[in-house]
Amino acid sequence: MLGVDIKSVSKTSDQSVSAELAILANVTDNQAQYRCEAHNSATEIPLFETKVLTVHFAPETAKIRIDPGELRPGTEATLICDSSSSNPPAKLSWRHEGTVLEGTNNASKPGLWGGTVSSLELKLNITQDMDGHVYTCQSTNEMLQRSINVAVSLPVLYEPKFSPPAATTVNGVEGEPLTVALIASGNPTSIAYTWTKDGQRIASSGVPRIVSEGPILNITRLKRTDAGVYTCEAVNSQGSAMINITVQVKSNTSE
Repeated sequence: MLGVDIKSVSKTSDQSVSAELAILANVTDNQAQYRCEAHNSATEIPLFETKVLTVHFAPETAKIRIDPGELRPGTEATLICDSSSSNPPAKLSWRHEGTVLEGTNNASKPGLWGGTVSSLELKLNITQDMDGHVYTCQSTNEMLQRSINVAVSLPVLYEPKFSPPAATTVNGVEGEPLTVALIASGNPTSIAYTWTKDGQRIASSGVPRIVSEGPILNITRLKRTDAGVYTCEAVNSQGSAMINITVQVKSNTSE
C-alpha cells in the first residue's frame, strides 16, 4: 500500500527475485493501491509497479422511504428504496404479492469504499384497500449472487367504513333482549362510536335498559316504544360514517 512499508515473502531463483504479499481482503481494500519496488546496487532509481485492488462486495443494508409521510386514498405516493454501497452496483427491484413491479428513477452515486449507492422508486396511486399491503425491495449484487430484502407495510389513513350488516331492519319481541352488532374499519383504528334515537344520545355506561358499547347496541328488555330508527356514528381523525338500523318490536303472544 502506498506510503506504508509492508513485509513480504521473497523468493530467489537463478536469475530472478520475487516478493509475494498475501492479503485477506475486505471492503476497505477496494481501490487500495499497492506498489512493489525492486532495486540493487546497480540501480540508481528503483524499478516499481503499482496495482489497484478491486474488491467485490454486496450491499449490507437497504431501507425504504415513503413520500408523502401520510398516505390517503386518491393521492399518489412514491416508495424509495435506498441500497448501501456495493461493488459492482446492486440491482434493485420491487415486488408485491410475488409480482415484480416496474420501478422508476433508477439512480446511483459514489458510496463507501469505492462502491456505488443505488436507489429505485415505485409510484403508487393510493386506495383505501391498499392499507396494510406489503411492498418488498430486493437489492442484489449479481456477481456475488447475494441479495438482501426490505419490506414496508403501507399505512393508508381513511375514515371509518361500516361493513354491510346482515340486515338494516331488526325484529325483536316485546319483553325480550335485543342486540345489534355492527363492524366498522378505519385507519387510525381508534374509532369512537355514538348511538342515537330520535336525536337523543344512548348511554354508553351505567346500568340503563338501553346501552351502547362501541358498535354494539344492547336492549335488555324491549318495549313497544323502543321501535324506531337507531343511528350509529363512527368517528376517527380522518372523518366519520353513519348507518341507520330500524328496530321493529312485535308483541309477545305468549304473555
